[in-house]
Amino acid sequence: MKTSPAKNQEPFSFEEAVFKAREALLSDQSPKGYWWYTLEANETIGAGFIQLMHFLGDVDAEVEKGLARRILSEQRQDGSWAIFYGGPADLSTSIECYFALRLAGHSPDEPALERTRLFILSHGGLERVRVFTKIHLALFGLITWAKCPSMPLWFIHLPHWLGISIYEFSSWARASIVPLLIILDRKPVRPLSFDLKELKVSPPLLSPLKIRGGMGRGYQFPWRNFFLLLDKIFKATEKLPFHPGKQHFLKKCEEWIRRHIERTEDIYPAMAYAALAMKALGYPNSDPTIQKALAGLRRFQQSHRGTDLPMVSDKSVGGGAPSEYLIHQQCCISPLWDTPWACHALLESGLPADDPHLKRAAKFLISKQIVDFHGDWSLKNSSAKPGGWAFEFQNDYFPDVDDTIEILRFMKRVDLPVSEKKGTIDRGLEWLLSMQSKNGGWAAFDKNNLSTWVNKIPFSDHGACLDPPTPDITGRMIELLVLFNYSKEDPVIQNSLNFLFKTQEPNGSWRGRWGVNYLYGTWCVVQGLAMIHDEKTGLAIGRAIRWLQSVQNPDGGWGESCLSDKENRYLPLEVSVPSQTAWAVMTLIAAGKRSSESCRRGIDFLIASQTADGRWEERHFTGTGFPGHFYIRYHGYRQYFPLLALGKYRTDKRELKTIACPA
Repeated sequence: MKTSPAKNQEPFSFEEAVFKAREALLSDQSPKGYWWYTLEANETIGAGFIQLMHFLGDVDAEVEKGLARRILSEQRQDGSWAIFYGGPADLSTSIECYFALRLAGHSPDEPALERTRLFILSHGGLERVRVFTKIHLALFGLITWAKCPSMPLWFIHLPHWLGISIYEFSSWARASIVPLLIILDRKPVRPLSFDLKELKVSPPLLSPLKIRGGMGRGYQFPWRNFFLLLDKIFKATEKLPFHPGKQHFLKKCEEWIRRHIERTEDIYPAMAYAALAMKALGYPNSDPTIQKALAGLRRFQQSHRGTDLPMVSDKSVGGGAPSEYLIHQQCCISPLWDTPWACHALLESGLPADDPHLKRAAKFLISKQIVDFHGDWSLKNSSAKPGGWAFEFQNDYFPDVDDTIEILRFMKRVDLPVSEKKGTIDRGLEWLLSMQSKNGGWAAFDKNNLSTWVNKIPFSDHGACLDPPTPDITGRMIELLVLFNYSKEDPVIQNSLNFLFKTQEPNGSWRGRWGVNYLYGTWCVVQGLAMIHDEKTGLAIGRAIRWLQSVQNPDGGWGESCLSDKENRYLPLEVSVPSQTAWAVMTLIAAGKRSSESCRRGIDFLIASQTADGRWEERHFTGTGFPGHFYIRYHGYRQYFPLLALGKYRTDKRELKTIACPA
């Protein structure tokens, strides 16, 4: 096990470390009151925007050059690209990046692309790409549409109560599927002056998917075969001369997209697919839905120099000659997630609850509560009133349970007049309670999103079309409810406790859905269970702590690989990571282990790894988008989570002393 080097020759004292980190965090606040940190994923996002510009026939040459430079800067020595820092080479990601560079004018004879070509061929070529990449290639005629899964237009017409509608899919899948219904029906092609024959292996190394039979011992219904057969049927019906209701279904898809884009600043690829769908229907680039989608994606772009990104998303490092800067395309933005966490860290670090920075943040958050609009969540929760918050600046259709939890925790503590925040808190808490699923847990965006068949269809080769209740969100919800004086005997809490007991791993940890992975899930759950003082929760916490201490690194920190998801077991990194170490430290503190040797060593690691300006460096991805397929480097995590851990350690150590800071 390698250890992380100390960042300072002379580490700060504990109080200096807290003060420096707090000052750095305060300096990141926008004058409008929010914190907005960079959200970094893999380079398919930038590659996708290049593809989108070319499909629309409207290429900004300077943006394309900047995106291409960024893509090349992330290429690995073997010519490939990965989906997270330090991760294994990924074939589909590498093909997407290669294709985008070709679109941007790079020659296949360039050394960088030659290395990529050799990597792709040695790993099976174009035949082995995942579904989304197939669709992107088909849009330009580089593979046939017959190689993409079929999804009938009438799917948009199925009522949600039937149990097989678009509302059985997660919000992020649904927002992509509806425009894809149009795209897969119209099968548009934008011809190119080149092909990608140089990436094809002949004969293909991967044979087409075939229906397999057999009813042996332990037989289970063959969902894979069932959906492959359906796909064949759908493809056959596409060749029929008559398609009753087709124009009606197209119109319903179009109306759904326009409604959602009007009130959302959602994610890539959903916004890109919305623009592509409108183009496939024949609308010009000036169409308001296309322009709204493009404006959102452009807002996600950052210009920067050098090898790393700006930490704060709205403080891009632009300027200089076009040949000097790179452009990073974010897949999404996270101001309503970053802001309450930053505020929570500041409060724990000693900033008084009436500090102007916190009051500005609170007023900004109050202005962003969704109180007058029923989003997609209401289809399975029709009696509830809206009251949640989104992840982005605007996303009325998809408020986020996790964001709402953290915002309400902050609202409880910030010193605003009761008249200003009580209504906000009451509406938010009522909405959260209404979102509990029947198994006792909470999911991110939907209630009772439990239909596992959605991950069996050919479209779902990434296995992430479901938004089921998760231990991490459920643990955080228990913590919130106890803070608001809910009793452990309350059925809401009892049901959620049962969910957590059932989902604890044999080694004592919990899986994390939205963070990497067992460290994140265990932290979130223990924070909640520690609020319930009884024997059963104590035993569960004890098992979790024994596991946590067993995976601590020699340098005192913790670090977990994104590969834990695929292996279904904890996999350590070769280095300790500040945000993950902070989660582990806070787990120990919540469990009453503040005075333990493990906790002290974790705190020592955080202080020793702090930089002279009060920050922490962290290249590893510790956020999860789709387990096993999509990971995120939240740049704010390396700032507010270490400070939060130091603050909790400080608060637990003695009576909290508030230290006012200038506004």
